[in-house]
Amino acid sequence: MIKETFETIGREYSGEGAKNFVSELINFHRIQGSPGYRKAAEYVYNVLKSGGLECEILKFPATEDVTFWNYGSFQESDIEDAKLFLITEEGEEKIADYSVNKFSIIQRSAPTPDDGIITELVVLEKGDTEEEYDNVDVRGKVVFASGDLNDVYSLAVEKMGAIGIITDRLREWPPVRGKMDLPDALQYCSFWWNAVKKKCFGFVVSSRTGIRIREVAKNKRLRVRAFVKSKIYDGSFEVVSAKISGVEDKEVLFIAHLCHPQPSANDNASGVAAAIEAALVINRLVMEGKLRRPRKTIRFLFVPEITGTVAFLNANRERLDSFVAGVNLDMVGEDQRICESILMIDETPYSLPSFLNAYTEYLFNFIPKKISSFSERDHFPSIRYEFIKFSGGSDHEVLSDPSIGVPTVSFTNWPDKFYHTSEDTLDKVDPKMLWHVGTISSTIAYTVSNFSQKDYDFLVLLTEKYCENKVNSLINEIVCKISDIDRDKVSECAEEEIYFIKEYLHFWKEWLSKAIQCLSKLDGEGDLTRLSEYYEKKFIEFTNIKEKLFTEYIEKLISERGYKTSYIRRGQMGKIEVEANKIIPKRTSPGPIDVKLKIDSLENKSRDRVRSLMKLRGWRICSTLALFWADGKRTVLDIWRMLKIEYVQVDLKNLIDWFYLLEKMDFVKIKKI
Repeated sequence: MIKETFETIGREYSGEGAKNFVSELINFHRIQGSPGYRKAAEYVYNVLKSGGLECEILKFPATEDVTFWNYGSFQESDIEDAKLFLITEEGEEKIADYSVNKFSIIQRSAPTPDDGIITELVVLEKGDTEEEYDNVDVRGKVVFASGDLNDVYSLAVEKMGAIGIITDRLREWPPVRGKMDLPDALQYCSFWWNAVKKKCFGFVVSSRTGIRIREVAKNKRLRVRAFVKSKIYDGSFEVVSAKISGVEDKEVLFIAHLCHPQPSANDNASGVAAAIEAALVINRLVMEGKLRRPRKTIRFLFVPEITGTVAFLNANRERLDSFVAGVNLDMVGEDQRICESILMIDETPYSLPSFLNAYTEYLFNFIPKKISSFSERDHFPSIRYEFIKFSGGSDHEVLSDPSIGVPTVSFTNWPDKFYHTSEDTLDKVDPKMLWHVGTISSTIAYTVSNFSQKDYDFLVLLTEKYCENKVNSLINEIVCKISDIDRDKVSECAEEEIYFIKEYLHFWKEWLSKAIQCLSKLDGEGDLTRLSEYYEKKFIEFTNIKEKLFTEYIEKLISERGYKTSYIRRGQMGKIEVEANKIIPKRTSPGPIDVKLKIDSLENKSRDRVRSLMKLRGWRICSTLALFWADGKRTVLDIWRMLKIEYVQVDLKNLIDWFYLLEKMDFVKIKKI
């Protein structure tokens, strides 16, 4: 039935049709909370409505005083025109024009006086450290810098009194993208205001233009003439909701974010277009009787990224249990040869046990294998893809949060050479990639909407195999690691890994048990006791064998190298571990947190500590996953151990500090034991 569904949808799904939708969507400047985004939402609504779906446009307040749980809204903005001229002794040269390239402005820029403004340009290197401002007067001037926009803004505008920023920043993604790989591209930049921030304007120029400005500034005094006609005001933002009604009061969510500057073809017009085609195809097949009406409703959501999803869930907080699973499409149209990308399937986090990861992996067996090996004995898909551990960064991060509880897989091509730049254009979009992602994601949504207790055996079998693969993968990794380390470190490392394997196996035993029990959310009927007992026993037998073989191998390895070891006994906890074991954080609301909402309420020392932690490499995913585990029962030490199992290394002292800072901002409550 599943393969037949995949093939039925695949015959109907058109990658070219999806690309045609991309070609329409790139005509809109789709900044969250703006007239351009609103027009794009109306376009999506009209297409789906004409395709026979039940549709509505939901409106939410775009104001600074509104929050959705612990996540903030924002004011609406509208930029009508903006131009920037560089003034030297030789004359005036236009270096940025919003009417030509929507990326040339820092989005949400505040207006200048009606006739513009002329002022000195202060050229810095990065502009994101206080040392660069020593003996430099930027008050009333415009700063040119390539550093992190938030840091440049905080120092130049808020602290030093600058009135505007010009940036030539281009984020690099080695080895795919270096600064001069796209010398004429403009980086997507945006201000995110709140009530206490001093508003200013800003422009974006290319790396090539930036190099030229710095060269000229070595010998000449520079000025700029800036003109920005814009408005920032209380308004609204839209979420387009369309559904194929089922016969039960449960739903599968299919989501894509509609926002980003014009054109932004792959990010994320491609995700929206693929979802539109999916909605039209599934609905048409149902109406024609080629697919039966789904048991559960399939709801398609088109949102401003993150904020729209949180707003929708907050408005439906009484119905969270009715949302059984989700699919997120974000950057799914890349021509992999041009963009140098890989299709990555972002799994659900370990803190939300589910059948969905295993089932999604299973569906990839149906991808057409049109490429053969030299001997023609083996065949492969024409796309590159990889299943990865949860990395978040899009709307699946909201849905898969255990406090929301909607397991959601996400499809994203990454890295993308043209990501968040003005060169993310239609010619980088591949209809074949849209077909692959669109067909698989449509199959997920439709088949999950029809799962019932008769499918439990199949889903549990897949899930148990998924757990086995996780165990095998880690053991192989550790064996390679120990076999390759220095002779004098083998014994210590081996004993640590033997203990870690025990923890890891115990974790997956519990995870499997919870994943099986969560199947009841699909149907609400059927006795899972028999399945649980059988597959949990089967998995325990597997883990016992694996643990025995692993331990014997390690002890044999150490013995051959002249060392002796025995089963490790957990040593006494250090001082920092004792402290962490007394702290139990509990979130004050479901969903993500918005640090910028509360950071300005902190004293300087705490505010600086928050910012320093947020700059740590990998901190975004560390802090997100840590919050996922903060259920009011686990200590910070427990959370730290869970992060290690989830392949995330984090300093325990930093983790303790972070939870105390979150308490100061009222994002968590801490109980001491």
